[in-house]
Amino acid sequence: MADVFISYKRENQELVQRIVQALRGAGLHVWWDQDIPPMAPWEETIERELHAAKVTIVAWSPIAVVSENVKAEARWARNEGRLIQVFVEACAPPTFFGERQGVALTGWHGAADDQRFQTVLAAVRAIMEGKTPPQGVGYAPRRGRPAWQWAAGGVAALAVALTLVANAPAARDAVCGLGPLQSTCLRAGLTHPPPAPVDPAVIRARLLHSIEGAWRRPDGSCDKGKALAFELDTDATGVSHIHLSGPNGFKRIGQVVAADGGVIVTQDAVSGDYWKYAPNGDTMTATDTKRTPTSLVRCPAPGPTASP
Repeated sequence: MADVFISYKRENQELVQRIVQALRGAGLHVWWDQDIPPMAPWEETIERELHAAKVTIVAWSPIAVVSENVKAEARWARNEGRLIQVFVEACAPPTFFGERQGVALTGWHGAADDQRFQTVLAAVRAIMEGKTPPQGVGYAPRRGRPAWQWAAGGVAALAVALTLVANAPAARDAVCGLGPLQSTCLRAGLTHPPPAPVDPAVIRARLLHSIEGAWRRPDGSCDKGKALAFELDTDATGVSHIHLSGPNGFKRIGQVVAADGGVIVTQDAVSGDYWKYAPNGDTMTATDTKRTPTSLVRCPAPGPTASP
C-alpha cells in the first residue's frame, strides 16, 4: 500500500517527477503511473492504487484541469478526505475545486528544503496520522455518512416505498437516484441499466474531428478567405496537430496535448502558448493563453458543384 498516490497529466511528467523524488527522499512510499508493470491492466491498476493510498496529491496544470481522468481521481480523493492540491503550472482549478487553495509549485526545482514542498510534506504526514493538515493545501474532511444510509435497511418498508413511487415519475427518480437503492430499482424494473461505456479513443476521435471545417466570428463572414479553417492531422505515432488558417495569410499549427471532457487543448508550435477549444455542435469557444474567450460559429459546408 502506497502512502501517496500522484494524479497528473502525462505532459507534466518531468515536473511531477520532482515531487515523486522529493517525497521518496523524505521516506514516503509514493505511487504514480510510471510504476505500472508492463502488461498490467492500466485502468484496474490505477483504480486499485488510488483507493489503497493514504493520500492523493493532484498536480493541476492547464491540461490537467480539462482531463476527466485527473478530475475523477481528485474528486474521489476529496470525497475520502485524502486530497492535497498542488499547481505545477499556473492555472485556474476545475469547477468545485477552486473554493479550496493549493500549494503553488511553479518554479520549484525539487529542493526538499523549499518551504512550499515542506508544506506539502507536512500535509501528507498529517493526513496519514489522521490529523488536520495545514490550511491552504486544498484539504477537506471526509463528509459523514448521510443519515438516510443508516436507515435504508428496512426491506419491508423499502418494498412499500417502491410500490408507492412506481407510478410517480418524480418520486421514482428521486428515490431510485439514491446510491443504495439504485440496484434495487433496477431489479424491480423501475429503472433501466445505463448504456454501455464508449471507448475513450472513440470519444477523443469524435471530439477532434468535430473541430474540422470553416468557422467565423458571429459578426464575420463565411466567404472564401474570410473564415478560419481548422484541419486535423494525425501522424503514424498518434500525435495530432490542428492546422489553422485564416485571412491575410494567417497560419498557426498547434499540437493537441489534451482532448477530453468536450475540450481540446493545443500548444502552439512556434510560441508555445496554449489554446483551448470547446466545440459544441455549430458553435465553439476558443480561449487563448490569457484566458480571453472568442465565440465562433460553424460555416455551412459547401454544396456540390452543379454540372455545366
